[in-house]
Amino acid sequence: MKYKLLLLDIDGTLRPGSCERVPRENAEAVCAVQKAGVKIAIATGRGRIGVGKGLLRSIRPDYWVCAGGAQLVDYKGADLALHRLTTEEMYALVDFFENYDLPLRFTFHDANHAYIGYEEFARREREKNLALNIVDGEDQDHHLTEMPFGAFGFLPQAMAEKFQEQYGYLGLNFLFSYPGSDGCDILQKGIDKGTGLLELAKLAGLDPADCVAVGDGDNDVAMLKAAGLGIAMGNGSAAAKAAADRTGPDAEPHGIAELCRELWPEAF
Repeated sequence: MKYKLLLLDIDGTLRPGSCERVPRENAEAVCAVQKAGVKIAIATGRGRIGVGKGLLRSIRPDYWVCAGGAQLVDYKGADLALHRLTTEEMYALVDFFENYDLPLRFTFHDANHAYIGYEEFARREREKNLALNIVDGEDQDHHLTEMPFGAFGFLPQAMAEKFQEQYGYLGLNFLFSYPGSDGCDILQKGIDKGTGLLELAKLAGLDPADCVAVGDGDNDVAMLKAAGLGIAMGNGSAAAKAAADRTGPDAEPHGIAELCRELWPEAF
């Protein structure tokens, strides 16, 4: 068995956009591959707590690459690695997003806290058929309990460039999901799903060449490049396809099940 770890993005990859949860066919195929001895990892921009109960159906990952690579978690829910935002980085984001009245949330262990624009986050979660895993953090005090290790905002590309004009020295990266999208993970310099894959592989005693990564968006580019085999979904962005070694089927209706059967036929 050449590949020993399968790293999967959720939305637009494991979970097609038309589905509230991962399709049963995808879940059963991933479980079959796992039973055959392949380790399963979920890669997401959300913190571990932000993945709603039941979203993955029967899938019980061996590992998680969360918060865009800032949080690595094992199957028990314990942190393997954690990269927190600094106080200066966090306050710069809050000041900027408040000044322009833009929605901003931070990832903590207990929940994703919307410091600005909770109602807008809630509205968009409902539109995407996602369970609401964001709490209203308008008091902006949760960082006094622990510093966040992830950030996500809604803003035009031009505003991200404006942030860099003021705070570029911080090195924060605004990683938009798709061209034209206004939603973006905000990551520390040197943190993304790709570095998360590399860090996880080292912790798990694996060579990155032994890993398969599957994604669909611009925010998956780094992990598609870092994996031994990077596969962009047929519905993926141009950047994802350019970064991948090959293009797979569309996420709809259950493209991941097709890929699992192709890559690990012995599991079925």
